[in-house]
Amino acid sequence: MNKLNGNLGMTSLPEILRLCSVQQKTGTLNLSRAGINKKLYFNKGKLIYITSNKTGERVGEYLIQRGELTRSWAGFLLKDSQRNGIAFTQSLLQKNIFEKDKLQKALSELATLALSDVISWTSGNFEFSDNLPQQALDGPIQISEADALQMALKSGKDTSNADNTDQILRDLARKIASDKFVPPILPKTASKLESYWESGEDIAEKVLALAHKNQTLTANLLRVVNASVGCPKQKCTTLKQAMGLYSHEQLLGSILAQVTSAHPPKQPDTVSQLLQHALRCACLAEQIAAQLGENEEEAYTCGLLHNIGKTLLLQLLTNKNVADNQLPQLVKKFHQNSGALLSLRWNLSPQLHDCIKYYHMPQQAKESPLFVEIVYLSHNLLITRGDEESYKEQCPHIDFELLDIDSLINGLDLIDKLVDATF
Repeated sequence: MNKLNGNLGMTSLPEILRLCSVQQKTGTLNLSRAGINKKLYFNKGKLIYITSNKTGERVGEYLIQRGELTRSWAGFLLKDSQRNGIAFTQSLLQKNIFEKDKLQKALSELATLALSDVISWTSGNFEFSDNLPQQALDGPIQISEADALQMALKSGKDTSNADNTDQILRDLARKIASDKFVPPILPKTASKLESYWESGEDIAEKVLALAHKNQTLTANLLRVVNASVGCPKQKCTTLKQAMGLYSHEQLLGSILAQVTSAHPPKQPDTVSQLLQHALRCACLAEQIAAQLGENEEEAYTCGLLHNIGKTLLLQLLTNKNVADNQLPQLVKKFHQNSGALLSLRWNLSPQLHDCIKYYHMPQQAKESPLFVEIVYLSHNLLITRGDEESYKEQCPHIDFELLDIDSLINGLDLIDKLVDATF
């Protein structure tokens, strides 16, 4: 991506950070909303520093609020840094106002504060510039992006009485970031797995076959495998790849752990319909990939996980904080961003992340546009069965000369039978 700019209502900050990391960006990310401007400085994909004009987020103001710097000293040091062309933080160290470790801690907490605020923004603009000020690059203090982002997602005030979208989304981001979050499992699926274990037979093949058809089981296995110490640099995209790296016993242990800790979905009928659609989309995406000569298993998994954000939101938002008439709009508007945030947290592959994030907007996909288009086509053939010309316009990377759309549609009955037998 040569140009990185847009609206924060369409692209979340974690997603932007990920793009900067993947593309090894060096420069300045400018964020603005209602007169508030924040600058995030990157060096080779790593976030190294943050500045903000928001009251309480300027370095001097923040240190004064903490009681670690007087107002008169702050004014003097600011003028000193401007006169000598050095960073304000460098002036603090040169005048022995702070020890480096103490200043590092304070500025890391300030970065967390600034990130916590901007993560909840659902409006505003962002623009990346290739210009990286030398002061930011040579500054004596640089922050840890991973620590700051993780703390930002987990921080913030209690939103039990939230009554606006910003607060709801901030609470949602913290829940997604929590290691305690486990996706829901349908009671019927849990019962089927329990019956396999109680049978005392060789159950590995049955359990893994069921996991292969189930969105939440597959996603969690990929989460566990990609987070493990022995995971290769190339993240697993499919269950088949995971099975090639880990023994059946290890994978079965992960599934058992998930089943024993998971809760049933709060809207089981709706979630069941979503999971059935996910499996249909996976099977159809697999057939499309086969006709195109692309990797069928990867297309299958992309289709299986594409709408995981909806399952996630139905589990996290159905509580007293969200009115019944507000839930459908929130799910529709934010399921792709929420699913993308979950995929980041779970360390899913870039290909899966792209399909989760952009399956409704394939023209915005940058890393895996072909597979996003395959999922888009599969999803729409199942939902609307629109005309081929509109699909060609939305999916420029697909060679429609290789596709037989009629045969794909005619094969949907077989897919329905497979889904009915599974659910």
